[in-house]
Amino acid sequence: MPYAEPLSPQEIERLLAGLPGWSLAAGATQLAAKYRLAHVPAAIFAVHIASIQEELNHHSDLTLGYDTLSVSITTHAAGSRLTAKDFDLAARIAAIAPGHGAAPLAAD
Repeated sequence: MPYAEPLSPQEIERLLAGLPGWSLAAGATQLAAKYRLAHVPAAIFAVHIASIQEELNHHSDLTLGYDTLSVSITTHAAGSRLTAKDFDLAARIAAIAPGHGAAPLAAD
């Protein structure tokens, strides 16, 4: 399956199971996570995410709070549907979160 092709609901559920702290949002068209940062400003975490996004040429929406960072990911080029690109970016974000002292919060 091509990298930017929309995923089936079954593929989405399978991939989501491997991303603790992430959930579906906006009618299952977005991946979403909210992180709380204990010791490091959320802006530093956001800058690290931005560098990964540039590397992957795939960008998310970031919402910066005092001690939180919310991330929302979709593939606009696929009709705002979830693709493997979204899960790759989410996995990269989840992998760097502990290094920033970022812990995922429960879904709203």
